[in-house]
Amino acid sequence: MQINRDLKLVLPARRSEAGDIVLRAYHAPIAHEVFEANYRVLSATKSELFKRGLAYAADTAPQIATLRLQDEGRRDAAEMGMFDPAGKPLDGGVAALLAEIKRLSLILSPSPSGWTNLPVDAAIRDGHIDAEEWREVESQIVFFTAAYAMTPRAGKAAVAGALAGVMRGEITSSNPMDFCASLTTSTPAEASAPKVASSVPT
Repeated sequence: MQINRDLKLVLPARRSEAGDIVLRAYHAPIAHEVFEANYRVLSATKSELFKRGLAYAADTAPQIATLRLQDEGRRDAAEMGMFDPAGKPLDGGVAALLAEIKRLSLILSPSPSGWTNLPVDAAIRDGHIDAEEWREVESQIVFFTAAYAMTPRAGKAAVAGALAGVMRGEITSSNPMDFCASLTTSTPAEASAPKVASSVPT
């Protein structure tokens, strides 16, 4: 069961010098089973990201969310007595959670025939997005996940919209293909600097 299978997050993954969105990341929320397996680190991460107030959370938390998640994973593992042979705390399952977040994400990239959607690893391998850009997007998704997953079902739509707004993204109920079809397409000559639909926040 998805926490809310109808709400998907779309984030700018790269902008041109003029500010136009060149690449997007499309992310489906984690399933309820994944939330249950990771609720300890997610709740601790949310608490740390928001404890300094909403202004800090909006300005700084999306950039450090993955690092905070990793810190909380190690802290949780240490509390449970889970150490590697060298005596260092294990990651508390964070690597598996980040792998699932990546699996649930796609990179939307322009092509001469329109926008295409690619798995993250394939997009990195083929040069559509580099590893540093993905790390920035990943951290924003972790920020979204920590807050969204801990929200009661009745408030998820409002919280999802607010979180997306902080990251200058949007929430959609469309699947990847339909979302790509809704974007303004480019001609072959324009593919390197695609225009975007006016409904997408910039």
